[in-house]
Amino acid sequence: MHDVLTQTIPPMLGIGLLGILDAIKPYFFIFLGFSAVIFVHELGHFLVAKWAGVRIEKFCVGFGRELFGFTRGETRYGFNLLPLGGYVKMLGQEDFEVDTSGELQHRQDPRSFANKPVGKRMLIVSAGVVMNVLFAAVLFMIVFMIGLQVLVTDVGYVLPNSPAALAGLQAGDKILAIDGRPVREFAEINMAIVLADPHESLEFKVERDGQVKHLKILAENNPEKGVLMVGMAPGLTRTILSAAPGADFTDATVPRFGDQIVEINGHEVTDANANEMYVAMIDDPGKSPRVVVDRPLDPDDPDSPTQRLEVHVRPTLRLHPSDPADSNSVNVLGLTPLMRFDNVDPTGRAALAGLRAGDTVVKIGDVAYPTRTQIAQTIRQWCTVRTGPGKEEYDHAERDIPIDVRRAGEERVRQLVVRPKVRRHLFDRNGLPQIGATYDLIAEDLLQIGAVVPEVCGVPTPAAQAGIPVGSVLRSVNEEEVTTWIELIEALRTRAGETVAIAYVNPDSGGAVAAQTAQMRVPASLRSKMGLPVFSSIKSIDGAETVTVELRGRTRAPSVSHWYGLRAVLAESVGKTVTVKYTRGWLGQLETAQVAITEDMIDPWIGRIAYLPNIDMIQARKTLRTSNPLEAVGIGVRKTAYFILQVYNTMKRMIFTRSVGVEHLAGPVGIVKMGSDFASVGLNQLFFFLAVISANLAVINFLPLPIVDGGLMVFLLIEKIKGTPVSIRTQVVTQVIGLFLIIAAFLFVTYQDLQRLLG
Repeated sequence: MHDVLTQTIPPMLGIGLLGILDAIKPYFFIFLGFSAVIFVHELGHFLVAKWAGVRIEKFCVGFGRELFGFTRGETRYGFNLLPLGGYVKMLGQEDFEVDTSGELQHRQDPRSFANKPVGKRMLIVSAGVVMNVLFAAVLFMIVFMIGLQVLVTDVGYVLPNSPAALAGLQAGDKILAIDGRPVREFAEINMAIVLADPHESLEFKVERDGQVKHLKILAENNPEKGVLMVGMAPGLTRTILSAAPGADFTDATVPRFGDQIVEINGHEVTDANANEMYVAMIDDPGKSPRVVVDRPLDPDDPDSPTQRLEVHVRPTLRLHPSDPADSNSVNVLGLTPLMRFDNVDPTGRAALAGLRAGDTVVKIGDVAYPTRTQIAQTIRQWCTVRTGPGKEEYDHAERDIPIDVRRAGEERVRQLVVRPKVRRHLFDRNGLPQIGATYDLIAEDLLQIGAVVPEVCGVPTPAAQAGIPVGSVLRSVNEEEVTTWIELIEALRTRAGETVAIAYVNPDSGGAVAAQTAQMRVPASLRSKMGLPVFSSIKSIDGAETVTVELRGRTRAPSVSHWYGLRAVLAESVGKTVTVKYTRGWLGQLETAQVAITEDMIDPWIGRIAYLPNIDMIQARKTLRTSNPLEAVGIGVRKTAYFILQVYNTMKRMIFTRSVGVEHLAGPVGIVKMGSDFASVGLNQLFFFLAVISANLAVINFLPLPIVDGGLMVFLLIEKIKGTPVSIRTQVVTQVIGLFLIIAAFLFVTYQDLQRLLG
């Protein structure tokens, strides 16, 4: 028994120690990296001060108690407990004494910082920032000589009804530049969008089918994330990341992580056409595509042998709102579907309440059969208190909201209770309540009507005219059974221009549930007149690819491939015969047709219907690398200038346009967390992160604020202009105020960091 223990315990202890070391290693590296950034900054002050003949009393990295150090000559070199800072203590910089008149004066010492000429003091003060800029450039140079993995600038897919879709951006487009500035990775595209002027359109230069196009896209604020977005995703690979929520992976035909698509409906899938093939996967929503994959026998081994098999991919329905200014207007001829949870944070309030991804919301609060907008409004209103006429704010008295859901495979309705979490911070007393879940999926297999949109463009909708009540469950179209929204849409699309009989039951009518029938007129459309499927793409009408319209008080130029632009063109073309250039699908050839436009074709309702596969793909990456040292230096300089400029743009957006909220600021805790994430990926990723931090530190430290180098530089400039220094009292008072502001900002961002980490 003793022999067994001696042979077993050491390996177990070894495994435990290795696990602990692996866990703390990223934090060790990031603290070491922060110390290097700070050391370089202080080294700049130190070297120039030595050159200027100033006596250095202390050169320390970090604050607090000294951990270790040594004295050489007249200077004490130390490493302190908290590495997130540092300082160089020069004679006369912070040393004051009181003379007989009671005035504060600098020590009269020829080696005092205060006794050096203003020019030399400016050089000393700015040296730290200069060193941080140089350090960032060197790190960027190293990073790109080693090679950095970044997301490509290709467009993977475009969200329906998004600003990108409105402008005509398409899957497979390669973004070359934004507002004339070349982009080399998708992160630069995101940065340009987030920091855009919310009142000005961005000019996207894109390459499509070998041709260069210029698109104007006006970024819009995403209320849930609090930043500007255009609604697109980076380019995709042909490797599957995940399948739909609730997939049964015991079934070999269900797509899974690591599957590599090699064929779709007989078309070969390559890295070059992966984006177009992804959106073209569902060319017939009435049936599943034939998707062939190579599945690794061992998903954790990239060199594992594979087996080729066919998997089942089904379409996921997406609908455009019939009014771009009203997201509550998502409908099919006036019929609005119920919504389903697509993502539930396992640590959030929704999961705590027992909600799962795939649950359909049939009631929340007092609202039965809610739309997506009504769900969000109910969550907000439930946690709102009135503070005055027309005023509201979210209080900390978190309240339980009853929520009824229908779970897949169950007939009964589950009655649950969710309590939203209300967050506040100093600059936003009305932080939105959160339940830790998103509800963006249409309940495709539940044909129950959530709402009936009364009119579109001032014209009553077919559903409103037919009198179909809210809450009804649809059964058939012209006695043809329909059980899903996709079946309903296809039944209506193929009967465009006709009047159909829709059978439905109303569970809220009381008594026995009996089927009723409503007559509904299905309007024609340009696509139905031309016999085109949902996936057809309108390229131009009478040679025009875009049209100028007023939308939300602003002039826009939507593409005619987007339903909103198409509706504007059709409204001006009633009674005319127009030339339409189109493709029958994403992979179709360009064709031309002559079509007479009638009044019932004005609303392109079929164009508001979209489908995506129920699988997600891994995003495509590329390696930015150069073996030329001179080219690497150039990249380092450009990247440093880029990130310095972005810091100023971020402050501009926070202070003036308010398009970037202070809730996106990260403090020491958040920076350490981000840094450790980068460090866990690899040393080169850590170098990149430290280069960004060094460039940021250069900007922040040179702002004209008391206690930082920029504030001292302001005093020196005033002294240079006046010929006499700013009074010591003024300097001391402003530094105390600056210290107070720094501490307040530190506490604020740390509080935000902890909130994010703790959920």
